[in-house]
Amino acid sequence: MRQHRINFLIRPTLFALSTFLMVWNPFLRAQAYIDSTHVGRKISSIFIYGNEKTKSAIILREMKHQEGDTLDPHLLEADQKRIQGLNLFNRVVISTEPEEENVRLNIQVSEQWYIFPYPVIFINDRDWSKLSYGAGLMHLNFRGRAEILNGIFWLGYDPLIQLEYTNPWIGGRHHLSLVTNLSYQKKRSKHYEDKKVNENHFGFKWALGKRLGHHTHVSLRLGYKEITFSPSIPGQTLSADGRDHLPSLDLFLTLDYRDLREYPHRGWYASFSALKTGFPSLTADYFRYGCDLRKYFPIGRSPTLALRTIFFLSRGKIPIYDRVYLGYDERVRGHFFETYEGENRAMASVAFRFPLLPIRYFDLADLPQMQNLKFGLSMGCFVDTGVTWFQGEKLKRSMFHSGYGFGLHVHLPYIRLLRFELAFDENRREQFIVDLLVDI
Repeated sequence: MRQHRINFLIRPTLFALSTFLMVWNPFLRAQAYIDSTHVGRKISSIFIYGNEKTKSAIILREMKHQEGDTLDPHLLEADQKRIQGLNLFNRVVISTEPEEENVRLNIQVSEQWYIFPYPVIFINDRDWSKLSYGAGLMHLNFRGRAEILNGIFWLGYDPLIQLEYTNPWIGGRHHLSLVTNLSYQKKRSKHYEDKKVNENHFGFKWALGKRLGHHTHVSLRLGYKEITFSPSIPGQTLSADGRDHLPSLDLFLTLDYRDLREYPHRGWYASFSALKTGFPSLTADYFRYGCDLRKYFPIGRSPTLALRTIFFLSRGKIPIYDRVYLGYDERVRGHFFETYEGENRAMASVAFRFPLLPIRYFDLADLPQMQNLKFGLSMGCFVDTGVTWFQGEKLKRSMFHSGYGFGLHVHLPYIRLLRFELAFDENRREQFIVDLLVDI
């Protein structure tokens, strides 16, 4: 399940609107202040408070600073953002306090709600006409260790029932992670969308990952899926009996040097994937690989220039239910509501962002989960281009779809980011877009 969908399910827009109304709350909390005279001193101790549920070890393992290290203000800023990036806290404030000739780090966190029994109502494929509804129960901080338990079902468009467990840190010093998933879903076929043909997906996934330092993660995923169609049409599946059996083995490598994942200002990100489905002895036997590269250039203290390029390529006979598209999970603004099908996909984007109203923190109630709630406004301009094509097809300039525009970015608690954008295609036709999370 994509991250923007999870945020949309358990952090409803109604909460965002109530947060917008609290801008005039007089109880604005000041930002943390790090005494410059403490720079270069030895860190004698680290004191964490405000974490009633979260284990201190979960916070400490995100930090490059440890007891006995020399205080570095740049590393301290990175530590604060990495802790914030856990998505467990409304706010993270780090301050310093002298201890004889040394210094103590004080880390104050404001915890969020972690257990969410939630109604489900969301859009599919970033299309507001494809509505799904249901309910779920999620624990975002199981055992206080940032583990996630999630049980969910929904009806309407692409109905699903799913159980999932995520543990970001197993094996002690080996820094392993584990994700298990069992699901059944009836999906509207994108290839036959006009004919209202459904794909029935049943399967499980088991993924083991390893964290290499603070920025690199590698994972190996084993999976199995059975796919049938209703109604059945000849040629839908690779197997003659109308039921495809798809064992899979996937390898992912991620390098994440962004300063803040939810709205990067500097750094870079790269992910590489290799996905093998089926085996030579089976009817299904194909291979896919891809890459996602992003770079962020700070311009002064606030504005940011962001670049992204992505490709996803295929080899072998690709079934119609595993083709790639523009117009669903990946979109070109200016052609946001159009769909393009293929076996390969490539995209590139450029964005320029700058703040209008810097992020401030407010208290809405006495509950800790309703304190240190953020609000801010930013502006963004963008240019997108993308293309899909089939194996053996020669790329032409006319096959690319491009767009440009600008928008308003609203920084909110729980939702993270809400975007309102005006986009134009090559012929200057305009469209208005409402979307979640940072674009690049």
